[in-house]
Amino acid sequence: MKIERHGTDNAETETYARNFAQQRSMTYISPYNDREVIGGQGTIGLELERQLPAIDAVFLSLGGGGLISGVAGYLKGVFPGIEVIGCSPVNSMVMIESVKAGKILDIPSLPTLSDGTAGGLEPGSVTFDFCKMYVDDFMAVTEEEIRESMAAFIRNRGMLIEGAAAVAIASYLKMKDRFRGKKIVIIICGGNVSEKTLEKIL
Repeated sequence: MKIERHGTDNAETETYARNFAQQRSMTYISPYNDREVIGGQGTIGLELERQLPAIDAVFLSLGGGGLISGVAGYLKGVFPGIEVIGCSPVNSMVMIESVKAGKILDIPSLPTLSDGTAGGLEPGSVTFDFCKMYVDDFMAVTEEEIRESMAAFIRNRGMLIEGAAAVAIASYLKMKDRFRGKKIVIIICGGNVSEKTLEKIL
């Protein structure tokens, strides 16, 4: 298997990969713009329902919108009053700005520790409508807030998390007064962090 690198933005890379697959009669599976992938990610919501009798709000990192579409779509069905908060880095707010504008925007992203949420959206992405339907509020956090949340979690919990996971934590910390006394879930979405990044964080 040969691994190719292309582009500096997720949307650019995805377009290249989709065209590459189409030209060779291969199957391309989007990491977010695919209803079955979204359904799979929604099983996190099923796990939460089985573990918790009630949830007032859930914080999820937001990039292309696959994770939040699946989880929020399920949880809204079982906890009708739940509030879903989409969390993004200030350096890459493509979905947030797109929802505000009412259309998918082609805007640049800056480098971010939250590489799992960085980059743009495919034109016609199914997640755009899901985010408009299911996400109640958005929060954007700075690189310093991501770094601080990432470092604090790693030190206090002894568990590696990636920048995208820290985005959800940092977003909650900025909004915690609003949710005081509520039953809150923060989705820790991954632990993919390089040694170089880890050294920088800690």
